[in-house]
Amino acid sequence: MAAQKKTFYCLRCQARFPMDHDPKVVVERTCPKCGSNSVRLETPAAAARRAEQQPAN
Repeated sequence: MAAQKKTFYCLRCQARFPMDHDPKVVVERTCPKCGSNSVRLETPAAAARRAEQQPAN
């Protein structure tokens, strides 16, 4: 399976950013905003909760 663009988020600064993701390859990721290595793949459930919490414009 080829790498796909997925959304990741930083546990330290809460930044969201796209990165390549291949589930068969282990990669240590770093947040481009704060440099933390506490980065996780955003799940569909987490994305839905975040969308619900966003204030309407």
